[in-house]
Amino acid sequence: MSSDSFDFLSHQDLHPEFYFSGDDVDKIEKDILLSFRSEVDERRFCPTVHAPFFDLNIGARDSQVSRVSFERLFWAVEVAALLKAGLVVIHPGYGPWILGHKFDAWLSRAGKYLIKLCEHAASYGIKVAFENIYDAGPDDLAELLNLVDSTNAGICLDIGHFNVFSKQPLERWLKVLGRHIFELHLHDNDGTADQHLALGDGRIGYSQLMQWFNDLAPEEKPVLTLELPHRTHVIKSVNILKDWLS
Repeated sequence: MSSDSFDFLSHQDLHPEFYFSGDDVDKIEKDILLSFRSEVDERRFCPTVHAPFFDLNIGARDSQVSRVSFERLFWAVEVAALLKAGLVVIHPGYGPWILGHKFDAWLSRAGKYLIKLCEHAASYGIKVAFENIYDAGPDDLAELLNLVDSTNAGICLDIGHFNVFSKQPLERWLKVLGRHIFELHLHDNDGTADQHLALGDGRIGYSQLMQWFNDLAPEEKPVLTLELPHRTHVIKSVNILKDWLS
């Protein structure tokens, strides 16, 4: 991320969510991370971190894949502490194409890693938010949280993923997971793919979600994160979001 990118965020009164890939884990130099930390301090950002996720599966049948996945996620927690981030977003790594809908077996393999990861994050005062990806409903994520059983473990509700993959209404997601939602990923799509469009450029109805958000007490409100590839989309979405928020 360049100084120009940090300038853009500052001008929009936004804060960064730092994403790191698996390659970053292996190649990024500490001096670069320290330069990010300097930007955070100088601009008084309140950042979050998005952990690596491509090809990772912390509950994989192959124990070496699980081990490497855990190491990548553990690294993300360490970097979050360095960057003074209060939250790390994690893709658990399961899905119907991976599991054949055998979630309980996946969770039994992943459990020890998930617990250890959340304990490590808690030692820094960092929250862990598990993101919905291919989830058809909220129950698997609820079961994951029940197993971890930690106050620093919660959910990142990605409304774009919800719109593409969920078979259950948003009302049920909010009923089951609402009090555990630490972060919302906001973007738009037409329901056929995870397109990451600007707000208003797709078909996602945001009124129910925004009403729920607005009704929360200030200390209960999750972090709002715009996941958009273009600055023009960010500017448009920020203006729309300001109208939605009370």
